[in-house]
Amino acid sequence: MVSQNSYCDDLFNYRRNQTCEVKVGNKIIGGDHPIQIQSMTTTNTLDVQATADQVIRLLDAGADIVRITTQGRREARQLEPIKQILTAKGYVSPLVADIHFNPNAAEIAAQLVEKVRINPGNFVGGAKKFDLIDYSEDNYREELEIVKQKLIPFLDVCKRNGTAIRVGTNHGSLSDRIMSRYGDTPQGMVEACMEYLRICRAHDFNAIVLSIKSSNTRIMVHTVRLLVAAMKDEGMNYPLHLGVTEAGSEDEGRIKSAVGSGALLADGLGDTIRVSLTEEPEKEVPVAKKVVDYICHRNNHAEIPAVPVTDFTPYEYNRRKTHDVLNMGGDNVPVVIGRIGRAREEQVPDFYWLSEWQGADVNSEQKYLIGYQEWKSHSEAENLFPVLDVNQFVELDTLVQPFFLQLSYPELTEVVIKKLANQANVVILLSSHHKNAPVEQRACIFKLNQHHLTHPVVLVYNYSENDAEDFQVKSAADAGLLLLDGLADGLCLINEGDLTSEKVTETAFGILQAARVRFTKTEFISCPGCGRTLFNLQETSKQIKMRTSHLKGLKIGVMGCIVNGVGEMADADYGYIGSGPDKVSLFKKRELIKRNLSGSEAVEALIDLIKEHGDWVDPQ
Repeated sequence: MVSQNSYCDDLFNYRRNQTCEVKVGNKIIGGDHPIQIQSMTTTNTLDVQATADQVIRLLDAGADIVRITTQGRREARQLEPIKQILTAKGYVSPLVADIHFNPNAAEIAAQLVEKVRINPGNFVGGAKKFDLIDYSEDNYREELEIVKQKLIPFLDVCKRNGTAIRVGTNHGSLSDRIMSRYGDTPQGMVEACMEYLRICRAHDFNAIVLSIKSSNTRIMVHTVRLLVAAMKDEGMNYPLHLGVTEAGSEDEGRIKSAVGSGALLADGLGDTIRVSLTEEPEKEVPVAKKVVDYICHRNNHAEIPAVPVTDFTPYEYNRRKTHDVLNMGGDNVPVVIGRIGRAREEQVPDFYWLSEWQGADVNSEQKYLIGYQEWKSHSEAENLFPVLDVNQFVELDTLVQPFFLQLSYPELTEVVIKKLANQANVVILLSSHHKNAPVEQRACIFKLNQHHLTHPVVLVYNYSENDAEDFQVKSAADAGLLLLDGLADGLCLINEGDLTSEKVTETAFGILQAARVRFTKTEFISCPGCGRTLFNLQETSKQIKMRTSHLKGLKIGVMGCIVNGVGEMADADYGYIGSGPDKVSLFKKRELIKRNLSGSEAVEALIDLIKEHGDWVDPQ
């Protein structure tokens, strides 16, 4: 059982979590070294030239380390000629072999490249059957001994060759033994890592990097924190590789990645990162770099005064207890406050914040926010709500109408606290001008909790971005930290740059969905593909997205292969998983429904499957 040993040295001020240094070729992961950017090839590893060419494109795009699919011994042996091509062209960055199911391939790879990734869920024991087997203590220990018998020879090879390893646990690919005791839980994922770490330490092997990944950002963030706490309890401090697996493509993939990895980086966790997109892998690298640069820029910021931490559960999701005001707080889904402009029908802001009253141009069925002084001239309008600054709030006698208070952490004085305690019909618009804005906002929310103030909080962020990707990465990294922990009741993004209000609103709803607090469209769990993918994953994902993106709240997994496919899409309602050359199997949850369909018929068969189970609605 993991204690409540804090995962983070300082919840209020940014500093990197101190980890040991791990040498990987000519790079060092951990310590005070820069956060390393990674990506992975999608080529067939047996095609040596194509793989080498893609590695070069990734390195030219700015990747520090590149991982290569290594299914078996044949692929492992091809790592040598791939490396020879790269070296001949002057590329000496580290390569990582990605191993599943095959300790023999891992031993070969460890002699040829600088790092080998193994998955505790399938390094020993073969493919998962997802059977809940009743393991006795003796059975459990016996299987753990088998793990040692397979792992220690591999560690010996790594020692002799100076090869590092990544122990990479994936949500949905835990061993049957771990599943029998812990289920598919954060605790199970952490224990899967810790078992391997204990074996490594006992064998005096410490060139280890860890990762715990999930397509579910909430599980990913809380589980990585839990792993850090578990390591601290046992005197360990190995470096962390971050990533939201199967993040998807386009806007969704970027937002989901920034929400998950950004939340961990904000608390100083993470020594290397990958953004997994169902796109050409070169496109992953700049996104990862933007997330890292944006968070690391907070280093050496002005100190944020600490407050007592209450009602905060960093290892599981619990929404902050708030009272209802209008349709905010309580059990209401988090709202979006936007600016006037076009919006998709399913993503209309709950409120529009007006800079000035627009009279006949406003919609009587929509709700609006407006400055307090102007509101007083139109207070008879039932769909119009005033926004007060702190000075106006302090001077206010009383206001029966629900209203909004613009507030920042330095403004939460004893006078404001006392006033809030006697005024329940207030929604707080929480902003920050601090370099480390989301952490200052978190401190403010903790202070509200300390004084038993349960007013709903809407996060407000201001940007001046002209590039959509920059805006998505920054806003998702900011808001994700608080939304994943249930600390906010809404989101308001304001951008003064050259982006449409529709794009800004879409991003706000996308962040809420990525943080899994409000679903307004289909959720796609889509892997980036690798050398194991035997169909056109990118094109197929686009087809499925085009046909099903209107199915609000439905989760669809599109997975390149069966290695982690069935497990990783366990959170999905339907799964489309590669099973062979141009062959696809369809799943309902984890239940196999149709096996080995041809690619030409599989998308239509997926639509039919959704219809058969009553989850289809025609697009409007």
